[in-house]
Amino acid sequence: MRDAVLNNKENYMNSLLSGEDQLKQQSRQRADELGLGRISISPAEAQLIHTLVRLHGCRKFVEIGTLTGLSAQYIFSALPDGGELWTLEKDPKHAEMASAIFAQMEQSKKKINLVVGDARIELEKLSSQGPFDGVFIDGNKAAYFDYLTWAEAHLCPGGLILADNIFLSGAVWGETTTQKFSDKQIKIMREFNARLADPHLFEAAIVPSFEGLYVAVKK
Repeated sequence: MRDAVLNNKENYMNSLLSGEDQLKQQSRQRADELGLGRISISPAEAQLIHTLVRLHGCRKFVEIGTLTGLSAQYIFSALPDGGELWTLEKDPKHAEMASAIFAQMEQSKKKINLVVGDARIELEKLSSQGPFDGVFIDGNKAAYFDYLTWAEAHLCPGGLILADNIFLSGAVWGETTTQKFSDKQIKIMREFNARLADPHLFEAAIVPSFEGLYVAVKK
């Protein structure tokens, strides 16, 4: 019953959105081909991220976890002229698929940079490009706290932090899940969530989507 309600809710929300363009559909198709369509961000969540990035006025933005480039397209389209996005992906095959899609995007007025490699290493190399206006965290769950530590050091005051999958399908509060998460992943995600909840460091709120989306502003 609960799954039916969730499906109906998602279908209704998606029905209110304009359809995704050809390149976004390509990203979804490539994720399906990899057997990873289930972890692609939903249209409603993607549109929320797009709106938050636009409302926040972000110009220099970092995404951790490209997959096949779907969320990067939503973020990129929210940036103003002169804006720049760096999107990081560890898996070369995923990056190759995303790169083919990015090559078809209009980049005359703003720029998207695909960085291939372990995000914890590549972020340090990227630091010289900062400070940044925002970051979207959707990569290796066991590295979320490392990503947050980097973001705290390299986002400007008032910088936007968006983080997906913070519930780990309920594992963070002890629910048994079909997807197995290690004790390390659960511990780090709990620490990550608690850090963003610190009112001395962030102004933050959780969007109670199925997987959970943290929205925070650095003080």
